[in-house]
Amino acid sequence: MRVDEIPLLAGLEPNVRSQSLVMRHFSEGEVIFHQGTPTTGLWMVLNGRVAIEHIGARGGLVTSGIWVPGDIIGIAGLWDQSGYPGSARALDTPTEIAWMDRATALSLHQQVPSFAIAISEFLARRLRFVQENIANRQGRPVIQQLSIILSMLSRRTGVYVRLTHEDLAHMIGTHRETISRTLQELQKLHLIESGYGEIHVLDQEGLEKLVDDF
Repeated sequence: MRVDEIPLLAGLEPNVRSQSLVMRHFSEGEVIFHQGTPTTGLWMVLNGRVAIEHIGARGGLVTSGIWVPGDIIGIAGLWDQSGYPGSARALDTPTEIAWMDRATALSLHQQVPSFAIAISEFLARRLRFVQENIANRQGRPVIQQLSIILSMLSRRTGVYVRLTHEDLAHMIGTHRETISRTLQELQKLHLIESGYGEIHVLDQEGLEKLVDDF
């Protein structure tokens, strides 16, 4: 993805974009920023995928989201410079990110109306996504939660979902062994094919129907 294809940046003059952004490259498993460190700016995913991970109250690791090209991460503490609520980890090699420092982002927010509107629209979409995600998954059996996640990811990233069983376990808050058993159940239903580090979604509508039928 090019920087001018990101809605937040599309309204900026080309010279402003080039002066405002720093291109950064990461490899699979590399940490982009750590939970609790002060927010330094905005990170816009251009290529690859990024997992946002939190250390919970009991010390367990929880993955709250997988972000793909076009997504913006690290926005939560932009205005008050509070710490990042989670750590960001690159899932692919390469993962390319355009970074804008906090002072520049705040200045553009005040001076460029299209930039300010784009941030507001982005925050509204992110809030709606988080609320719907919580509402759809809360209290459901693991097989339903996993079906929701796989359906969502296949729509966003394609029918080949490249995540390990451990990654999926962190997203749901369960054990890797539970994910392995559940994936076997979905495979027996011919909804997916599960391989090492990759899941092929064969029937997205079937996954969604499985959720509705419970």
